[in-house]
Amino acid sequence: MDIDDLLNQASQAAQGMPVIVSGKDLMTMVFPEPAWLVENLIPAGMTILAGPPKKGKSWLALELALAVCSGGYFLGRKVQAGRVLFCALEDSPRRFKDRLQKQGWTAAALENLDVIFGRDFQRLFGGQNGLTAFTALIAAGGYSLIVVDTISRAFKIKDWNDAGMVTAVLSPLQEATSESGVNLLCLDHHKKRNGFDPNPIEDILGSVSKSGVADTVLGLYKESGKPGAKLAVVGRDVEECTLDLRFDAFAGCWVEIARNDDLTDTQKETLRTIERLGGYATLTDLVNATNRNRGTLHRELVNLQDKGLVTYDGKYWKNILKATQATQATDATDATE
Repeated sequence: MDIDDLLNQASQAAQGMPVIVSGKDLMTMVFPEPAWLVENLIPAGMTILAGPPKKGKSWLALELALAVCSGGYFLGRKVQAGRVLFCALEDSPRRFKDRLQKQGWTAAALENLDVIFGRDFQRLFGGQNGLTAFTALIAAGGYSLIVVDTISRAFKIKDWNDAGMVTAVLSPLQEATSESGVNLLCLDHHKKRNGFDPNPIEDILGSVSKSGVADTVLGLYKESGKPGAKLAVVGRDVEECTLDLRFDAFAGCWVEIARNDDLTDTQKETLRTIERLGGYATLTDLVNATNRNRGTLHRELVNLQDKGLVTYDGKYWKNILKATQATQATDATDATE
């Protein structure tokens, strides 16, 4: 038995859990329900989001960060609200600012966001004891979500195909999330692929041990020149699923296409009205265009925002999901990292 085993046993005993428990006793124990970062989609813990370069992973991660910082919705699903640290290791401050503006981050949401860029990240966490320092940051529990874009830029490994090296880096991070309750989202790349048969576990660049350490793996798949994308979700505590997404370049957001199916006719007309007004409109613009009650229309817009279908930047309501199939069919814009 090595030191890690002894420490693990001591930790369990300290929590009142015997080192060896009978099956009968185990069945009488009551455990809390698993926590969720994104309700019924991304469980709490360590998540890897992988995909090809320049296909929208960073936009999706920033969209999740916005939902956490604002206590809102991600792909139409409620998220755990809190503070976010975004390690933007492949972005310049100018580009990151532009993305925040495009997504319509409010002043209140920005208050909950901290950002660290590549040079400063390497200064703080790139040395010999960098992994230990970063693990301590996670363990401190000051954030609900920490995003690392990308994991390969964050921690240098001689060979990402070496399972032992990969596990030695990622396991402490995963353990820190389990103990602290902080959620960790690590962005990564996919291998070069032939065909379009999503397999988020095996498609991650490097050793498959990456997916073995992570609690949840997300794979973003987009065929060049074709509208829409697929987000494949697999994990220990989540039902395996694949979501159909489309990217709105105007709002800088991904949206689940199926979220349009349960809208009322009035809600669809509101979305179409925003489109007719150029893709964004003030509440006054919409009142004048629809002749509807201002208070009722505002409540409807808030409902659409909760569904993840519109965003509000403090002045303009922006339509993320185009209401008509014709608009969806003509949008073949590639997202960029």
